[in-house]
Amino acid sequence: MSGDDVELARLRERVYGGRGSAPTVEEIARLSALEDRARADPAPDEPAPTAPVERDEPTDATPRPPRRVTRGILTALGAVALLGLGIAIGFAAATQPAPTDATASGLPELAFVQTSEDVISGDILSDSGIDPASIRYIATIRDFRIYLAVPDDGDGRCIAVFTSTDNRPWSAGCASGAQPGAAVFGVDENLSVAIGDPADDTVAGTPIRLSDSVTAYVRPN
Repeated sequence: MSGDDVELARLRERVYGGRGSAPTVEEIARLSALEDRARADPAPDEPAPTAPVERDEPTDATPRPPRRVTRGILTALGAVALLGLGIAIGFAAATQPAPTDATASGLPELAFVQTSEDVISGDILSDSGIDPASIRYIATIRDFRIYLAVPDDGDGRCIAVFTSTDNRPWSAGCASGAQPGAAVFGVDENLSVAIGDPADDTVAGTPIRLSDSVTAYVRPN
């Protein structure tokens, strides 16, 4: 910065700043002269901005297809994902318990796929002769959970009973497939459960239909 620039800045502060005493006539005239000189002097040339250098692609270079490569990778990944999904679905289908043959057993409830609500530990039923995969939960009545099933050999009809309050095994039994008519199982002195439709006078109590095949007979306390 030159001496004139320093003086110009000082006089501008003095005249335009509005602080301290008023500027003299000489200071105002000097400021005017310096500003006229500054306007008359040409501004220093500024270097022109440098344009970005563009690199020419070699004319003999082989064009690269990034989109095609990316698309190929995505296609491969999608195929792997679908393959994994197919394996998972196949595994789930293979491990899911299949419905018991309802036509052979004559029990339409067994046509439904077994769910977690139907499962009873095989250890609990180890001596009952009941096929664990055939068990279907039917209903809860008078604090008893009633399950329908078939024997290990598939020939017959079974009822398993658990207490509802403490989930304790109560009773389990099967009737032979050769037995005609309804199969009736006593739960306690006030409750019996029948598979099929017994004659009206063979089971005491008020009938309560629990499912297509199972009826509870409740007697007053």
